[in-house]
Amino acid sequence: MLGFAALAAAGFGASPALAGPPAVFEGRPTLVIVYETTPNPPRHLGVGTAIDWDRPGLTVELLKRVGERLQVNLAFKRVPWKRGLLMLETGEADGIFHSSYVAERESIGVYPKTAAGRPDQGRALFSQSYSLFVTRGSTVTWDGTAIGGLAGRPVGATAGYSVIADMERLGVPVEPGRAPELNLAKLAQGRLAACAELENLAGEIIRRDPVQYASVVKLEPPLVTKPYYLMLSRQFLMRDPGLANAVWSAIPEVRASRGFRELETLYADGG
Repeated sequence: MLGFAALAAAGFGASPALAGPPAVFEGRPTLVIVYETTPNPPRHLGVGTAIDWDRPGLTVELLKRVGERLQVNLAFKRVPWKRGLLMLETGEADGIFHSSYVAERESIGVYPKTAAGRPDQGRALFSQSYSLFVTRGSTVTWDGTAIGGLAGRPVGATAGYSVIADMERLGVPVEPGRAPELNLAKLAQGRLAACAELENLAGEIIRRDPVQYASVVKLEPPLVTKPYYLMLSRQFLMRDPGLANAVWSAIPEVRASRGFRELETLYADGG
């Protein structure tokens, strides 16, 4: 299997290069796109504010190609999730990923919509699942309908994540935490009954520190699976509604392209 650099050099089915920062288009608009500092493999990789342009993650790769199709400049920035939502609300950022649909977020930014006014799943970036994590031997259960065995103890979840509302609908006490790493550490220390976190994101945290999280296991089935979107700012939509909708509409086109499917295979193989 060719690696990323070799595939780029060979011009292998994608436009116009696989590695490197977004293309620059003189005289064209620049959109500021923010995403969080915690990795969510394979959608975005690396910890903190730095971006590894040789292997940034599938969503960054997808949006780079959207920018190329529309000849729009993209400036990616990594910030904590709640900071990113604030930047979207104030117009400091033009877009943020990944956001599942939460009605309350409609006051912060805009989702792609169908003609009927519903979130347009066809223009989502991808779908992912939240799962319930417990310690080995825990009495906590999840049967796909109800969570049991909490004995009055809370479930940890990351502040600002949509799963908090899902837990509250199940009647579960929730303890919001600042970051998934902190929640999982509290779980491993016995300070939480369980954690409700994004499956891929939590899995990467556990993989990076198998000793600390040796006792942490995932329950099946997933708590919930949702489509995730590129939300755009209200300011951007008002400034250029045609471009905003073109960005959303280009997402499924790139997602279905041969070049992007090849990238998905490379990321799956760790290429």
